[in-house]
Amino acid sequence: MEIKGKYVIAYDTICDGMQCETEGKENKDLPVLYDSPADANWEIFCDAMSGLNGTDDDYFKETGLDKKKVLSEMKKLKEDGDSNKMRDYLQTTEGANYYDEHCESAETFVLGRKTIWTGKGITILGTKLEDI
Repeated sequence: MEIKGKYVIAYDTICDGMQCETEGKENKDLPVLYDSPADANWEIFCDAMSGLNGTDDDYFKETGLDKKKVLSEMKKLKEDGDSNKMRDYLQTTEGANYYDEHCESAETFVLGRKTIWTGKGITILGTKLEDI
């Protein structure tokens, strides 16, 4: 698998550490690779929009987001097509990044990355994608 110059959509989980999207049932262990941060950020934005659109009102009460307003703003940003503005919107609008995803270089991403505090110091676990 060639990862040089590629990007992944990453998210953190409590139990399994840092994870990324995978390629479905047959290739579930292979990450989905994007050719640019713009491509990955576009997908992150669309995921967030879909998640917000389908969630219940409790989420909006908890985050303080105005559902109608935030979805309207996101729709406009998507129509404009500037992935940098989409990324910035998710980073600056608390709760808008529904799945708490981010773009990361596949070369630096560590699958399952966890920081473990031990009596002897810090241990970092995980597998670089080049080792999969």
